[in-house]
Amino acid sequence: MSLSAVKQTPVKSLSFTKQFGFRNTVIQRVEAYLKEHNLSARDVPAMYVKTATIAIWWLGAYLLLMLGGFGWPINLALCALFGLATAGVGFNIMHDAIHGGYSNSTRINKLFGFTLEVLGASSFVWRHKHNVWHHTYTNIAGLDEDLETHGLLRLTPHDDWKPMFRFQHWYALLVYGLVSFSFLIRDIRVFFTGRADKHHIFPKMTASDRVLFWVGKLTYVTLMFALPLLVFSWWQVLIGYFIVMCTISLMLAAVFQLAHVMQPATFPEPIGQPLHIANEWAIHEVETTVNFAPNNKWLTWYAGGLTYQVEHHLFPHICHVHYPKLAPIVKATCEEFGVQYNSYPTWIDALVGHMRLLKYLGKRPPELA
Repeated sequence: MSLSAVKQTPVKSLSFTKQFGFRNTVIQRVEAYLKEHNLSARDVPAMYVKTATIAIWWLGAYLLLMLGGFGWPINLALCALFGLATAGVGFNIMHDAIHGGYSNSTRINKLFGFTLEVLGASSFVWRHKHNVWHHTYTNIAGLDEDLETHGLLRLTPHDDWKPMFRFQHWYALLVYGLVSFSFLIRDIRVFFTGRADKHHIFPKMTASDRVLFWVGKLTYVTLMFALPLLVFSWWQVLIGYFIVMCTISLMLAAVFQLAHVMQPATFPEPIGQPLHIANEWAIHEVETTVNFAPNNKWLTWYAGGLTYQVEHHLFPHICHVHYPKLAPIVKATCEEFGVQYNSYPTWIDALVGHMRLLKYLGKRPPELA
């Protein structure tokens, strides 16, 4: 089946046709571990402390920018610091909440999920593009929306090749630096057209979804433009905004791209009629995902446990603070079932691996030579 046929196929039609017992086994073992150690999967006290810490960081950086009266070198640094804090809110608070892994209360999850609206993106759009398409069809070209770059990069061996991709390992950081801006553009496109591109069609928004969407955008514009214009000139606001957004973008890329666009992660293609993946879903998730820097406690804390991407993809509804303890269970179960458990020892190793894959994917495919 060609990639173009995959891209024209409704996402909901794709199924995983194999069952090897891996998913049931790893779930049973993780649940047994949590029960044995009297640990709650959600509503974890450490997570609420972490939320308060990151919220203070985010608000403190913003207030220092607005009220500090510092010179331009410190203000530029504060913009970067605010960008780091904003990404931290996304990695930790928003991400767990929208997955339902923050609290047992749906209302609390929705409340903290709304932090994404304050940060400029739509929780409605994220819920479908990330929770549904990315987490179900990880690394499947044409279905995993996280692989879409609108022709700027070639992130899978199944994408069409362009001569410009020979240099993508050199210019990729420039593209990654614009990710946050693309979120805003995609949100507006989805609101007015119902789709992110020709093959990612979103469910229809309810009236409350539409109200939340514009309340979020109004809040974002107020925080990022209206209030700063009371303190700074318009060109200073634009410079600061660009620094904040680029910082957020690079942080997102530094975590999410190193989790999937990597070797030895796989990029499966659907087969058959109807289209399907001849694998068990949980095994597919492990084989298309890569951990990195598992022993770097600071990075794990900042990135919301996403250095343990394998565990996150298997247990997105469990609070990320548990992932380091769950990793040995998952790894042992993978070994038992003969499933490759991918992990890079450090963030630098993962970054180098990602750039090597970009370089490889940028080469002219043999069939086009």
